[in-house]
Amino acid sequence: MTLPDHILQQVEAFAKKKGLSAAEKKKLIKAVEQWIEEEAKAEYWEDVGLVAAESMGEPATQATLRTFHFAGAAEVSVSSGVDRMLEIADALHKIQTPSMTIYLVEPYNKDEEKARAFALSIQETVLTDVARISEDYFAKEIRIEFDEKALQERGLSQDAVIKKIEARAKKKGDLAGNVYVLSFADSQISLEKLRKLRMALEKLHISGVKGIRFAVVTKEGDEYIVRTSGTNLKAVLKLKEVDHTRTISNDIHEIAEVLGIEAARYMIIEELKKAYGDMEVDLRHFSLLADLLTHDGYYEAVGRTGVAGKKGSVFARAAFEETGKHLTEAALWGEVEHLKGVVENLIVGLPVKVGTGRVKLLMRLGE
Repeated sequence: MTLPDHILQQVEAFAKKKGLSAAEKKKLIKAVEQWIEEEAKAEYWEDVGLVAAESMGEPATQATLRTFHFAGAAEVSVSSGVDRMLEIADALHKIQTPSMTIYLVEPYNKDEEKARAFALSIQETVLTDVARISEDYFAKEIRIEFDEKALQERGLSQDAVIKKIEARAKKKGDLAGNVYVLSFADSQISLEKLRKLRMALEKLHISGVKGIRFAVVTKEGDEYIVRTSGTNLKAVLKLKEVDHTRTISNDIHEIAEVLGIEAARYMIIEELKKAYGDMEVDLRHFSLLADLLTHDGYYEAVGRTGVAGKKGSVFARAAFEETGKHLTEAALWGEVEHLKGVVENLIVGLPVKVGTGRVKLLMRLGE
């Protein structure tokens, strides 16, 4: 047999650490292959789903809510522990802490200054980041007071920002020092429209990549990488400074949309490994859950709107949530319960048809 890549990598790392010769390494690989062949395979009719659920569920009950912060940047944080486990299982579209790990190509990944300049360039800037906006309903004016220090830090000029304001407002204003005034005194604009314009200007995109609210440079090994708060994988992968073969997002729906369902499946496994941290859970259990969440060709939740709600068994659906609804609909449509799974057999008090429950014995009695 051929060892899976992740196991082979562990064997290679162990052999290197212990200084094994080529012959010793070959002998080690043979021993691992033999162990997998004899010990690591699931027994016939073993309920791998129940084993995986227990394997992941028991340590999850011990987990506490934790938040890991990247060194030197409290703004860039990621959910971990129970929070992150639930996000993955529920296939949430809006996760608590979306983030990206952006790998750079040379020379950006070797030069800290260039890496920091890139991080600054992708950080999204909206008008309220560089200016204070107020309104005067009596004079029908919107006043925009620029913060010169914020403009300088983000490498922006007043003129460039004013052009974007005028394009959005479809009107030219007057600049006095660092205050820009849009006056509508000579127009018939309603106060409601004036308010809507002010709110639109507050969210006006000035520069950077939409969705990336903060970016920080850290060193990983011998290269500089960029970690972000917020994510926009599709836009970032188009940038020439980015190594698109390694750059990732923790938003699994975004991964599925941009890179495909196989990439999403891989990221589910990787994110589960991170969420469980140092709790020992077999990789195959994560793989089984990832397969379940993606086997229909898209990423879906475990709950009633996803996997559980699609079960063929009436009792299995009813045991999860909305019991009355499922039983009523099953009666109306004349559904038949075949009692094939675990839950439905437990409900009616029959042996579960897995493991030893699959075995039927016949005894030949004497005359």
